[in-house]
Amino acid sequence: MLDMGYIEGYYGRLLSWQSRSTLLKFLSHLDMNLYIYGPKEDPYNRIKWFELYPDEELENFKRFKEEASSLGITVYFSLSPGMSQDQEGISNLESLKNKFNQLQSVGFSDFGIFFDDLESEKDANLGREHGYILTEMSKYLDKSSTSPLLFCPTVYCNSIANNDISNSSYLKALDETIPSNLPMLWTGKAVVSQSIDNKEIKELQKIISNPVLIWDNYYANDYCPSKFYIGPLKERHISKEFIEGIGLNLTGLPITDCFILAQSRGDLTTEEILKKFKVPEAFKVLIPFFNGPFDKLPDLESVDDIQNLINLSKELCVEWKSPLQLEWSPFLWDFFNHLNFLKKIIIGNDKKTLEAWALRRYSGPLAKIITSKLKKKGS
Repeated sequence: MLDMGYIEGYYGRLLSWQSRSTLLKFLSHLDMNLYIYGPKEDPYNRIKWFELYPDEELENFKRFKEEASSLGITVYFSLSPGMSQDQEGISNLESLKNKFNQLQSVGFSDFGIFFDDLESEKDANLGREHGYILTEMSKYLDKSSTSPLLFCPTVYCNSIANNDISNSSYLKALDETIPSNLPMLWTGKAVVSQSIDNKEIKELQKIISNPVLIWDNYYANDYCPSKFYIGPLKERHISKEFIEGIGLNLTGLPITDCFILAQSRGDLTTEEILKKFKVPEAFKVLIPFFNGPFDKLPDLESVDDIQNLINLSKELCVEWKSPLQLEWSPFLWDFFNHLNFLKKIIIGNDKKTLEAWALRRYSGPLAKIITSKLKKKGS
């Protein structure tokens, strides 16, 4: 069975333990078996990774792990030991061992190390340093863990290697220094990949021979919080003989993430999922605008077409009330406001409309600067 599940690895949001429980239950409902814990906003996971969790938080981890095990879900506790200002701490194996020991004390037996998004020279020296840490920690965990230590390299997609992984000194040095059985997280050609296929995985495995676990950012919106995608997962053509599994790094909006997990399962249509989540019929007309990061948007040329969408958006913003609507509300209101902006632009009220739009969209100082520049440009 191909491992599939959820990666809590995004910026800007931190789930509550209740939300994590909701996600575990939904993963089990979908027969998914993987949860990778590594949120960027957990200070004890990234910035202060070398500090132990307080007792109260450790108790929360214990309950979380117990629930996951009861549902048949493997939870990896993944740590990011690269963001500390304490440079000595970055390669301090004792700090890593102490942190993993703390999580082992409450039942964790599966672990990961993340080296993603580091502002470092991605060269052979960094590759060897990371290889050393992974090798030593793999040896340390070998007797107590139920599966090999997984990791995310600093070069985790083709684009970070300037689209030429064959010349990545970092990946080559990493390959020379780490055990070949450690699963490696990989996002594809880009941080957010339009497609992922067997061919590119085969090319990757010519450079580094470790098993590949896909870290899929297709739905992620932490790099641009105003974006919002909930359509079907597209252009993923990967056979199970080429990868260990797929983890979806999503939004940190728990009900939305359950909706997206249902999409990625692929056995229900978007319309069927909307119905299951009790989304009003009006949203079916809007879904093409929220499908995916690479979908072509519908043309909007007629004022009547725009007005129809404005009316539907208003219904969804004002009349629909539910926990899911609260998560979608900022995106629906944004869409509503932008439709009104587009309508005014089409009917020719350009300058004032631009100024009003900037005042709503940006903070006070930025809005003043933008409108000032618009006035200068118009004079």
